[in-house]
Amino acid sequence: MKMGSRNLRLSTLLLAGVMALPLTSVAASAADKVSIAVNTMQIFSSLDPAKVTDYTGYMAIVNMYDALTTVSPSGEIVPHLAKSWDISPDGLTYTFHLRDDAKFQDGTPVKASDFVWSIRRLIGINKGPSNLVVGLVKPENVTAPDEKTVVVKLDRQFSPFMAVTPLMMALNEKLIEANSKPDDKWGEAYVGEHSAGSGPYKLVSYNRSADMVIARNPDYFLGWSKGTPIDEVRFVQTSDDATVKALAEKGELGLSSHGLGNDTYETIGKMPGYKLLQSTTAGGFVIKLNSKVYPTDDVHVRRAIAYATDYKTIQEAIYPGFDMTGPLSTVFKDAHNDDTQPGVFDLEKAKEELAKSKYAGQKITLVNSYVASLAFESEVALLMQANLEQIGITLDIKPEPWNRIVELSSKPETTPASTQVNISPNYPSPDAIFYNQYHSKASGTWMSMEWLQNPEVDALIDKARGTTDIKAQNATYKELQTKLAELQPDVWAVSPNRRYAANKCLQGYEFIPMQSWDLNFSNFHWDCKAN
Repeated sequence: MKMGSRNLRLSTLLLAGVMALPLTSVAASAADKVSIAVNTMQIFSSLDPAKVTDYTGYMAIVNMYDALTTVSPSGEIVPHLAKSWDISPDGLTYTFHLRDDAKFQDGTPVKASDFVWSIRRLIGINKGPSNLVVGLVKPENVTAPDEKTVVVKLDRQFSPFMAVTPLMMALNEKLIEANSKPDDKWGEAYVGEHSAGSGPYKLVSYNRSADMVIARNPDYFLGWSKGTPIDEVRFVQTSDDATVKALAEKGELGLSSHGLGNDTYETIGKMPGYKLLQSTTAGGFVIKLNSKVYPTDDVHVRRAIAYATDYKTIQEAIYPGFDMTGPLSTVFKDAHNDDTQPGVFDLEKAKEELAKSKYAGQKITLVNSYVASLAFESEVALLMQANLEQIGITLDIKPEPWNRIVELSSKPETTPASTQVNISPNYPSPDAIFYNQYHSKASGTWMSMEWLQNPEVDALIDKARGTTDIKAQNATYKELQTKLAELQPDVWAVSPNRRYAANKCLQGYEFIPMQSWDLNFSNFHWDCKAN
């Protein structure tokens, strides 16, 4: 079928609106250069498109690299470095036709051979988003018949394939190979500390444990026509609310992270020169329950924890948002099972479930981990502790740095029994929610700390992936949601309002239903008169 340059609409997504609440502000840029400080709540654990797994990693690559396609605010897969594509009638061969004007940041043209090398690199490194293509695409089946054509042949039908193409980034093959050691086939050391793409921003400096600076690529192929561009972004890593408030008080904060405490947003939003940006989300805040360790290896304990969760207090006072009805956001309207009910806070039912467990009558201790210094997660832990105590469970609260949580999640025996996590789709498909969290082949990452490894769940996910019949696919997704509700691998606590505190002069924010794609700073501009 011919897709041409028209958009591929993912009909399951709804347009997410953004509400900006402007307040007066003092501009935070020099007259000749717009430089903004952007707060992140965790370190940039990787800058390599083949290794990223979390929101800071995706924020880095969407600014420094370009992919075959990208995602619009309405959830469409739209042309990017590929201006058009064809899909064979059997759904196995995808042919991408590249733009003629795209160049890497060193001025060399982006060629199909770079894409072939980059996709083979993704498969070869076998980390991060590689699980989306490993076992689906053989390296030799990614080819370039000419300089502007990329052909990808799948081993089997894979319905979300176009949805994952925004993760297929172009890396500068010659630049990387020229800066790599013989024993580093894919240039992992170089890519880990340099930008080697065609993206709108170049890496200036990178301190993995503290900060990062990127600068505008003036020769970016899409140009800079949206107003006064952001010339420099200085990422400041801290999850301490007081530090972020202090930056705002001094007029130095351009944009906050989305993980601050409720009071912090309200305080900054009232400061002269600042506004709040708010939108819906396609993900949720969940408490992941490790099904392979004590005491959450018992489904009745998991259900008891869910019943002992005070959802309304979380949603109204701690982390504002609305009900989650299982793992899938209602943003994926056609695939969402509307019969799935939100969690209910009921301590009596929690006690009944606990009495059915193999640990009934025993003293039960539950470990709960969360990102250290995140104020709202600390509040959630204390709320859980108070409620669980009433049903006979002692909560052992263990805050950890984010990189430590990622490390612990690699094995079931080291993964905490319960962990607070924000989850978002890293590609615009329900598959991003189901596969990354619940499929056995995805085990061993922070996204899959449930260690569910359930054959029936695996089969349903595989069934949905293997059909191109959208109605059949959505029916399978709905069946999958029913099964997951029975297994209770998570406490689905809240679909949070995505909130940022921003300088009033920062314009152009739009929510995009793909992790961190809303923080591509080439979409922003600086305009103090707009307020």
